[in-house]
Amino acid sequence: MTKKEKIIKYALKEFAEKGFLAASTNTISKASKVSKGAIFYHFKNKENLYIECFKKIQGEYEKEFLKFYSKNTHLDFFEFLIKWSYKKIEIAKEKPEYLQFFKTVESIPESLKEKIFKLNQEIYSKYIPYFSEKFEKLELKENMDRNFSFKITFEILEYFSKKYYYEFESNLEKIMEEIEKVINIIKFGILK
Repeated sequence: MTKKEKIIKYALKEFAEKGFLAASTNTISKASKVSKGAIFYHFKNKENLYIECFKKIQGEYEKEFLKFYSKNTHLDFFEFLIKWSYKKIEIAKEKPEYLQFFKTVESIPESLKEKIFKLNQEIYSKYIPYFSEKFEKLELKENMDRNFSFKITFEILEYFSKKYYYEFESNLEKIMEEIEKVINIIKFGILK
């Protein structure tokens, strides 16, 4: 593991546990056994370090998504969404620090929030072609605007994903049951 990787590993843990404002580069330095000077050499400031932690987590999710996609090309759009939702929950169970880190985004300074939002949009746009390809194969009801239906479907699912991220620790079965219900409402609302 390189110095930079060690710093990110321990910074991610620190941010996840304490949030951006309370996280300490001193603690990260001690835990990673990397000097504070090296942290600032690699990342310049705490904000950049936070952004790199965010990118690391998103990169892990992207790798998992691509693996998942290649194994599940046979699934239709809605089956894929349900199974991918289960997979994301599985990842969150395996790496609870990722979930905790994402929860800290709500309390970061506005300037950093804007950067994270922009990054998130860039990452989100990478996934769109995969979902769009599956959505194109659906037979929609007459007079149903395909692009609008796709956009609204994603906005609704994004809302529920965020909602359930904050309730994650409570009841997984209930969460997945509700996600499936939402997906089915959308499915039966737009399909022939």
